[in-house]
Amino acid sequence: MSRDPRIDLLRRSMAVAALGAGAALSLRAFLRPNAAEARRLLDWEVVRAVASERSAERGPSPPAKRILELGNAYDAMAAELAPLLVEVTEFPLETYPRFLALDRRGFIDANIAMLQRLLAPVEKLRETLPESAATALGRRVLDRYVGELLGLMSRRVLGQYDPVLTLLPSMAATPAGSALYLVEPNIASFERSQHVPGDSLRRWLILHELTHAWQFEQHRWLGEHLATTLRTLMLESVTQDGSSLLPSREVLRRLPDTVRKQVHGVRHMQAVMSVLEGYSNFVMQRVGRRHLSDVEQLEAAMHRRREQRTLIERLVLAVTGLELKMRQYEIGERFCTAVADKAGISTLNRVWESVELMPSLDEVRHPHRWLARTN
Repeated sequence: MSRDPRIDLLRRSMAVAALGAGAALSLRAFLRPNAAEARRLLDWEVVRAVASERSAERGPSPPAKRILELGNAYDAMAAELAPLLVEVTEFPLETYPRFLALDRRGFIDANIAMLQRLLAPVEKLRETLPESAATALGRRVLDRYVGELLGLMSRRVLGQYDPVLTLLPSMAATPAGSALYLVEPNIASFERSQHVPGDSLRRWLILHELTHAWQFEQHRWLGEHLATTLRTLMLESVTQDGSSLLPSREVLRRLPDTVRKQVHGVRHMQAVMSVLEGYSNFVMQRVGRRHLSDVEQLEAAMHRRREQRTLIERLVLAVTGLELKMRQYEIGERFCTAVADKAGISTLNRVWESVELMPSLDEVRHPHRWLARTN
């Protein structure tokens, strides 16, 4: 007996309708807020666990006595080197933090603390929003991403200056001070793999980090300016006054103007970071060549280290934007060299006078345009 095609069509229609209804209910449940739960932007313990796993650091941390000995050795080197900065900076480095010796886990902990400070306003806002399966999934992905990123950095970074950007209103009471770090396992690994003298390597790196301290400690406007820019990038697009959320329709209405402002803000941050990193490299090279032995050997070893990245490392650096940060060193150093060669160190040092004298990203890439604007 033949089947009525209309019945088959009806059955298929009912099946599709049931499937669609089920999908809609599932999606609604996936997106439905859970009023009982308010979650943070990131689960920092998950971030720490992922980063620690990727850091490839095994065994216990060095004993406190060894950490203290290393820090004291760094400080002794810094005391010798800090007065030499004036040969390029023209103004002395009057105060700077003590150096801390970190292992990779210590680096991860320090950077998680830094991220927590920077993200404090966003986290505060996020805690007011209810959790759903969708936001929970997004947070798990973000936890993993940040953890993987910190894990990679913990194996690559040699030194770091944390200015403790007490930049945003909610950070004003942060008790921690600025800090200078050297990541000793990475330096020791670099020393072994590239066959470079360890004492010269550490002094060379200390010159770079001391220059960052000079930039921020001697020019307070710089931290305040970066604060304003970061605040704009983090909060302005979705809030009315930095604390209350805008309605969704208002966010969409503002979107074109917000994107334009954020693109401008990101480009400005790229320019400032290029000058910060490039100038530190410039000082490291100029002062290093006058007072340290083996600088040419160190420069060649650093170049080899960049070329010896694995395919996975290159991919991660490209995807995360860290490759762009590393290019900032080169672009910024070329800017500093070009300006100093053309107009002298005193002209170059005008970039630290005010935000108006900081070059744009276009001017970093074309130093003659900055010279034409500022002279």
